[in-house]
Amino acid sequence: MTDTTPASHAPRAAREQAREGFRQAMSWLHTWAGLVLGWLLFAIFLTGTLSFFKTELNLWMRPELHGMPPANADVAERAVAAMNRKVPDVTQWILRMPDERQNAVTLLWRDTGNGRFETLLMNPQTGETVDARKTMGGEFFYRFHYELRTAQKSRWAIEGRWVVGVATMLMFIALLTGVVTHRRIFKDFFTFRPAKGGQRAWLDAHNVTGVLVLPFYLMITFSGLMIFHTLYMPSGIAAAYQGPKGVDSQTYFADLQGEKPERRVRRNPGDKVEPLPSAMPLAAILETARQRWEGGRIGGIQARRDAQGTPLVEVTRHEGDRLQYRPERMLFHGTTGAVLEQTDATTPAAVTYGVLYGLHLGRFAGPGMRWVLVGFGLLGSLMIATGMVLWSVKRSAQGQRKGAAADVPLRLPFGQRLVACLNIASLAGLPLACAVYMASNRLIPLDAPERPDAELSYFFGAWGVALLWGVLFPNRRGWSLVLALAGAAWAALPLLNALTTSTHLGISLPAGDWLWTGMDLSFLATGALLSWLAWRLRPGRPLPGKAGRKAEVPTRAAAMATPDALPASQA
Repeated sequence: MTDTTPASHAPRAAREQAREGFRQAMSWLHTWAGLVLGWLLFAIFLTGTLSFFKTELNLWMRPELHGMPPANADVAERAVAAMNRKVPDVTQWILRMPDERQNAVTLLWRDTGNGRFETLLMNPQTGETVDARKTMGGEFFYRFHYELRTAQKSRWAIEGRWVVGVATMLMFIALLTGVVTHRRIFKDFFTFRPAKGGQRAWLDAHNVTGVLVLPFYLMITFSGLMIFHTLYMPSGIAAAYQGPKGVDSQTYFADLQGEKPERRVRRNPGDKVEPLPSAMPLAAILETARQRWEGGRIGGIQARRDAQGTPLVEVTRHEGDRLQYRPERMLFHGTTGAVLEQTDATTPAAVTYGVLYGLHLGRFAGPGMRWVLVGFGLLGSLMIATGMVLWSVKRSAQGQRKGAAADVPLRLPFGQRLVACLNIASLAGLPLACAVYMASNRLIPLDAPERPDAELSYFFGAWGVALLWGVLFPNRRGWSLVLALAGAAWAALPLLNALTTSTHLGISLPAGDWLWTGMDLSFLATGALLSWLAWRLRPGRPLPGKAGRKAEVPTRAAAMATPDALPASQA
C-alpha cells in the first residue's frame, strides 16, 4: 500500500504519536502507583485530616478536663511547684501553656531513673494535678498518620515511617502523572455527571476532587516527604556534616533550628543527669520573653541541663503566632534568669523548611482555617477513594461486556475480588473503626489496665470485622452494612457522651461552649452522611442513569467489586 501522508505532516504525526505514547505510559504509572498502596494512602490521608483537630479530640476523650477555669498569670510557677512536690529529682521538664484550644496545663517530666517522659495534666489556676482518664486520644490519629502507630508504646516507629514514606512517594508520583494523563484537566474541573452512574460518574468524581485543590495535595505530599528527609536521604547530611567521630547530626539540627550546637544534649539511656534546681525565676523569665516578643504569646517552657551541666530554661513562642515552624525561642540561665541567647531559624534553607513544615502541620491556623484544611483533607480522601472504586468499576464493566459477547457468566478474577473487599474494608471500614475507637473511650472502665492499648484494640478489631465482611460480601451488601454501622456509630457518640459524662449537648449548647458543641454536632453530621451513603447503596436500589436501565447482563463479575457496578437484580 502506498503511504498517502504528505511529507510535511510526517514529523507532526510522529510527535503526536510520541506524545500519546508518553501519556499512555503516564496513565499506566498513575493507575498502578495509586492502586498498589491506595488503601494505605486513604488511611494516612484520613487520619492526617483528623489530626488537624488533634487537640479538640484529645479534650473530647478526656471529659474530666471540661470546664477548666482560665489560667492565672502565675500558672507556670504553680504547675512547676506542684510537680516538684509530687516528683522529686526531676532532670527535665516541658510545660505546654494553656491557650484558647485547651485550658489545662500539660507538663511532661522525667527524673534520674526514667528514660521516658511522663505526663501530668494540671488545673490552670491551682496547678494541682487533674485525674483524667488514660487515653491516646487524638494523638493516635496523628501518630498513625506518619508512623502507623498500633500501640501506645510502639517499637516499630522507624519502620512505620519508612512504609508511610514509600506510600507518600507513590502518591506524589500518582499526582504528577495524573496531571500528565488528564489532557482536559481544566474542563474536567467543571464536569460532574452523577446522574450517568457507573464508570462515567466515578471518573468525574475522581477528576473533580483531584483537580479542585491540586496545589494542596502537592504541598501536603511533598512537605510530608521533606519532614523526614533525614531518615529518607541521610547521604547529604553525612557528606556536609562529617565530624571526627562520624556524622555530626547534632550540628546539622542546630543549624536547621537556629541553635548553637553546644546547647543541644542528646540523652542516652543510663546517662546520669543531675536533678534540676527546684527554685527557678520563672516569673522574671516569662516577663522578659513577652517584652522581647512585644506581647507575643508563650507556647511552652522547657527546663534541662546543657552539655556542661548548666541548668537552662528555654521559652518557646506560641506556634499560632506565625506560619514557620519551629517558633522563636529564648534561652535563659536556670538559676539567675539571665538571657543567654535568642534563637530562630533565619537562613533561606531553614526558613523554607520551616514554612513547608508549618503548612503541613497547620498549627498556625485559627478555627476557620482549620475547617478549610479539614475540607481539603476530606477532598483528598475522596480523591483516593474514588480512584480505588473507579479501578473496580472499569474492570467490572469490561467483564460485563465480555460476558455479554460470550453469552456466559464470567467468574470475578481473584485480583478484582481482592480489590473489592479491600475497598470495603478500607474506605468504609476505617470510618467505622475511628468511631468505635472513640466510643470505646466512654465504654472501657476508667481503671482498666493498659487502657490506651485497650482502646486501640477496639479500633483494629472493628477494622478487622469490616475486612471480614468485605471478604464475605464484596458487593453492595458489604458496602451498605459497613457504612450503616459506621453511620450509627458516629451518630451514637453524642448520645453515649451524654449517658456517661456531663459534657453533653444539653449543657454545652445552652452555655455557648462551641468547642464541645462543635464536636458533638460534627459527629452527628458525619453519622448522617455515612447513613445516607449506606441507604444509597442498599441492595435492590436501582442505579442512576443507563446503569439502572440496562442491567440485562446478570454476570457474577458485575455483582462484585463496587457499588455502582452492581446490577439491581444481583444486589
